[in-house]
Amino acid sequence: MFGAHGEFQIFSQPPHMYLKLKGSFNNEGITLLTKGVIQELSMYPKNTIRYVVVNLKEFELLTLDGLDSLEVYFAGVKERGYQRVDYININVIAKSIFEKVWKNSDVEVNFYKDTESYLFVHPNDSYIKQNG
Repeated sequence: MFGAHGEFQIFSQPPHMYLKLKGSFNNEGITLLTKGVIQELSMYPKNTIRYVVVNLKEFELLTLDGLDSLEVYFAGVKERGYQRVDYININVIAKSIFEKVWKNSDVEVNFYKDTESYLFVHPNDSYIKQNG
């Protein structure tokens, strides 16, 4: 068995949750990310977090087994009350991966090439202004 690959940071500022992904993720890395998100969500009443912003500036790769785990994770997103997910600093490969993951979902998904593009649409997001 391989060790977990991929690093992440999670910060919540209801109704938003912010994720920063760094490096390459395998199945074990996605499992740790999932546990981290669930732990973060457990600090709030159900459906408090409605918007997720994912910064992919330092994201590199997702292995095939990691993709399978990610698809399982996102299958439960609707139950968590997410209404919208925004990806910032997304490249063509990552966009293709996440489009596949979100296919057939009722969650609004947006892709932004950089922080400035995101802030143009969401100018009041103080966390991204400070940490984007």
